[in-house]
Amino acid sequence: CKGGPPSGEEPAALCLQCDMNDCYSRLRKLVPTIPPNKRVSKVEILQHVIDYILDLQLALETHPALLRQQPPPPALHPGSCPVGTPRTPLTALNTDPVRGSVNKPG
Repeated sequence: CKGGPPSGEEPAALCLQCDMNDCYSRLRKLVPTIPPNKRVSKVEILQHVIDYILDLQLALETHPALLRQQPPPPALHPGSCPVGTPRTPLTALNTDPVRGSVNKPG
């Protein structure tokens, strides 16, 4: 990590925080739907990751090569959307349409 540990913080906790920040940076680089030149929160990064995974799952479930197989492939997880079912991305659920900003709890 950069710099010394903040006062009162354990070295192990500091390392964990640095590891988590590194993970968020890596996710930001890997997910193409995250705007590269815009500041996004950790929650927004996770929302983009979830949306991207769901989009990839839908693409796999509706791929023509897979549709020719018998029987149809099972869903990747129990809560997945059936093929053809529209879904609202999490990012849309947490955006204020009037201001275009992310809603904050409280």
